[in-house]
Amino acid sequence: MRNVFEVFAPILYTAAGLNSTADDLAHWVMSLQQGKLLKANNLAKLWTPVLLNNGQTGGFSRQLNGYAAGWPTVGRPEHRAAAAVGGGRSAVFVYPEDDLAVVVLTNLIGSNPDRFVDEIASFYVPDMRLATGFGLPPQLRALHNELRKRGFENALALVRQQQKQNPAYQLPEDDVNAWGYTLLRQQMTAQALEIFKLNVSLYPTSPNTYDSLAETYQEMGNKALAVKNYRQALKLDPSSRNAAEQLKKLL
Repeated sequence: MRNVFEVFAPILYTAAGLNSTADDLAHWVMSLQQGKLLKANNLAKLWTPVLLNNGQTGGFSRQLNGYAAGWPTVGRPEHRAAAAVGGGRSAVFVYPEDDLAVVVLTNLIGSNPDRFVDEIASFYVPDMRLATGFGLPPQLRALHNELRKRGFENALALVRQQQKQNPAYQLPEDDVNAWGYTLLRQQMTAQALEIFKLNVSLYPTSPNTYDSLAETYQEMGNKALAVKNYRQALKLDPSSRNAAEQLKKLL
């Protein structure tokens, strides 16, 4: 760790270099929400993401998946948000339908508060708790909550049952993989392992599914299975740098 001192040109002050406090930003957001700074219809426009030429929204990441008038947005079926983020160290999330905003300011580059702001919000909106599968696509959230009751070791059996009842039932590989990493961030390693195993079963020709499964075994200290799955990832994709590097560490 080291100290970083950054200087921004005046032309960049609206995007970087703003000096404020969490208290001041909270009052500013409340003034916005209460219509003291903008009329309600203009506020809605401020936080409505622009559609690109392909009819979709585009943003910085899977979470910040849209861009409005100077605001990144979080588009999702429930509890959408407008989210100002800065430098991997600060975040202001506004939840228009929930009359809620969360301000997190830090002085640590890489703390990325945008990753945990929703969890703070869940103290006020319980439906947003990560443990209930919030943030997952609706189909995955329903499966998540069913597995919370039945046990995550039943993931593959439940999916196969759904596929038997509805041949069109399909879980996207990237969404399942992201679900597994969400569980890892909650320190639910055993549950994450079952989800990564599910993804391998659903997509047995994808090197990424084996790489994620291997990483989880490695985290759990199971060297033999980590090596086995890294080798399979490398077999499917000989250019996989991560698999090759991890095997060097393990062997």
